[in-house]
Amino acid sequence: MYPILELFSARSHTHYFQHTRSFYTYRRVRIIALILAIMQSGWILVDQWLLPANVQMPIAIARVVSSVFFLGLFFWGQRPYSPRLALLRQLLLFLILTAFHSFSAALLMIYGHEQSVAGYQFFPFMIISMMAIFPLAIAEVLGLTLLLMLVELVTQLSRGTLGEVAAVNNLWLLLVLAVVAGWAAVNQLNMLLVLYRQATRDALTGLANRRLILEQLDTDMAASQDAGKPLAVLLFDLDKFKGFNDTYGHAAGDIVLKYFAGILKKHTRKKLDLAGRFGGEEFLMVLPGMSGADASVVADAIARLAVKSACRYPVVKRLALPQV
Repeated sequence: MYPILELFSARSHTHYFQHTRSFYTYRRVRIIALILAIMQSGWILVDQWLLPANVQMPIAIARVVSSVFFLGLFFWGQRPYSPRLALLRQLLLFLILTAFHSFSAALLMIYGHEQSVAGYQFFPFMIISMMAIFPLAIAEVLGLTLLLMLVELVTQLSRGTLGEVAAVNNLWLLLVLAVVAGWAAVNQLNMLLVLYRQATRDALTGLANRRLILEQLDTDMAASQDAGKPLAVLLFDLDKFKGFNDTYGHAAGDIVLKYFAGILKKHTRKKLDLAGRFGGEEFLMVLPGMSGADASVVADAIARLAVKSACRYPVVKRLALPQV
């Protein structure tokens, strides 16, 4: 059930995966913004050939202005791991294109060139197809589709074509493209989730691996400094584990590691903390927003539960209390 929830809304994702998706989105927005900035400016030369003389200058100015905004998106490097800024970057990318389309369509309609100029009618279809470039949740796809369909409805209403056969056909085609692009975007999200787990999870315990821990620790430290909030880190070490492994075998040692990993999971705040296997018998927990005193309480609770659980298994009693 939970994979469906993960695909439906980004709220079900851990903030660590959201950081990864945000950076993925940040890089794609930058590349697309740069391409669009070059194309918008370069297309002015094509407009000199295709457009009537009385609309060439205002549309050229609109292309230059949109290119400047796209370049602004390209050079905007602030907080690439922020989920909110990632969503804002996507919205700005779509809105800049939509604003240019609305302006050029209105200008062509005012001067009576709307039907005689080729190339400008495809903009709504291009914009809605761009959803396929990003890993989006179902709720995000629905939101963007609703926004773009609303813009198209307002445009048709202003033209006085709402309800005509051609206008209805355009709406239907937009909806079909939205379904296809949305399906591709959700599949990208699903693939990113699968690859993320494979690349960042310890195969034995299911906890975060060393790579993810170190990467996210750097991110959380920077975020804590920016927000002025505390950050606690707990490092656990199972004493005498090597001797236990040598005596009872690695299979028994794996059972102990998985059991202790389960204890850490029980004490991890959902979608906030990060518990991982740092290496061998060492485990680490990152607790954003938690003070040292509160983290000590969590560490004591984990140690007590580990000892209490070990008492149920005579073999495991030979392990000492985990050091924190």
